[in-house]
Amino acid sequence: MRNKYLAKVLVANKFVPESVVKEFWPKVTPGQDIGKVLVAAKKIDEKTYQRVLAYVKQLEAKNAAKAQAEKPAEKKPAEKPAAKAAAKQETATFGRSNAPAAPATSSIIEKTPEPPVYSGGDGGIQIEGNNLYGKMTTGSVQIEQVSGLETSNAAGFQVSKEGSDEAEAEGALPARFILNSGEGDQTVPDLLKISATIREVLAYARACQVSDVYLVEGKPIAFRRFGAIAFMTEEKVPAAKLNEWLLDISKGFADAHAPAIGKNFSKTFSLPGVGRARLTVTWSGVTPALAIRLIASEPVPFANLYLPEFSADFASIEHGLVLIAGPAFSGRTTTLYTFAEAISATRYCSIQSVENPIERLLENPNGSIVQREVGLHVKSGEEGIQLAVEEGADVLLYDSVSNSAELSVLMDAAHSGMAVFATAFGNNIFSVFSRYYDEVPQDSKEGFASSLASLLKGVIVQHLVPLANGEGMVLASEVLKVNSSVANLLRKGDFSQIPAALLSMQGSAISLDDTLQMLVDSGYIQGSEAFIRAFDVKRFSSFLSGR
Repeated sequence: MRNKYLAKVLVANKFVPESVVKEFWPKVTPGQDIGKVLVAAKKIDEKTYQRVLAYVKQLEAKNAAKAQAEKPAEKKPAEKPAAKAAAKQETATFGRSNAPAAPATSSIIEKTPEPPVYSGGDGGIQIEGNNLYGKMTTGSVQIEQVSGLETSNAAGFQVSKEGSDEAEAEGALPARFILNSGEGDQTVPDLLKISATIREVLAYARACQVSDVYLVEGKPIAFRRFGAIAFMTEEKVPAAKLNEWLLDISKGFADAHAPAIGKNFSKTFSLPGVGRARLTVTWSGVTPALAIRLIASEPVPFANLYLPEFSADFASIEHGLVLIAGPAFSGRTTTLYTFAEAISATRYCSIQSVENPIERLLENPNGSIVQREVGLHVKSGEEGIQLAVEEGADVLLYDSVSNSAELSVLMDAAHSGMAVFATAFGNNIFSVFSRYYDEVPQDSKEGFASSLASLLKGVIVQHLVPLANGEGMVLASEVLKVNSSVANLLRKGDFSQIPAALLSMQGSAISLDDTLQMLVDSGYIQGSEAFIRAFDVKRFSSFLSGR
């Protein structure tokens, strides 16, 4: 039984593929379990094996204690068992043709009276608790299944109940994964109509490479595609249909939030077959207006970001701070995730994120990953940062830095020895630094600037610019790899000299204006698009009449 538990935990948390377990299973002996076999074959490391083994031993002990407790006492009538609450998962047939094949071993944590626990020995890999704002403790944490709760496959050790009626079929996607990610199949209608379900609307939008969907009473369904908005139906949306769509969307909220009339809110949701999306609801009386931003379900390789080559060096830092800035809807979170995936692909590490909200569920093939959402798992961003520090994370992702106080806490985290990647608002590097520095009280400016100079490793500011032909978007970026001269400018708070410094730093910096100029010269974007984004607008003033 121990070997079965070891295999289930290793596969469910993606430490090894199921095919590898099957390959080495014949080598298991009474004196060498499957974990030792995989360590000898260098498929997992000793540290991972010991942690999984400790968890399995704890699970075995609990099962043994449970079995002993269930034995009727001698010469005493058996007590009438208490009725068990049904915990049946919502089921459906999902399986997009481009979805990754899932292991036959289910990664669902079944709801049982005595669920498995992990005592969190070194604070690395832990099972997520079901309590809102639940802080992981050094003691045992009891787990209860929460349908759709935000978590990643490796956030904690997971096993499936032996002989469960809800066991996954061979080749099917694990139900917990579907609930979190929205994976699966959804038929795309040939023609979009007002009578469509919200899943059909979103499936149609994804098929059209749409970024945003706008649903407003008295207006046709509107899509934003490559920065341009277009109406997609001749019919206008009635109020009753908006309420119907909102009700269906609310079934995909991770925290079972029930929309209340008149209360505006923004939340991430997932619906089977149409992936994850971010919903913003604005009420007009008793009628909601829905703005939906579709979230990419697939990772973006670093090479596809088209950032300068030297920016790849940021993925190798072991401690320090990297800021990823830009205006709204500039793809900052996508770049944040790409760095996390580049890091996890090259070295063993523990990654944690603090997001508002969580967009895409990440994986870490070489370690653990925990994603926390502000308002769902932690009360504030600062609390999420502190948890990451306490639990010894190697890499922290933070989305997004709203003020200088949060940036100071992130710098403290970087000072403790972790690599911190955070998103921020700003149209260029000068505006990013100036904004936070201006917020700092006068008597704290010197310390803030000194910390920034010693901990900042790099800055990326990015803009997504529509292509000249209207059939896509291209990334225009301003990137700085901090060196000693830039650090001196930061320490003095002399941010006005940074634009000039970018021009002199060949191979370790590029200005936004230079990037825009290259895109205009190559015909990728129109000059008018460069003008409205440039730091030195005079450089592109000749294109003003073409706006």
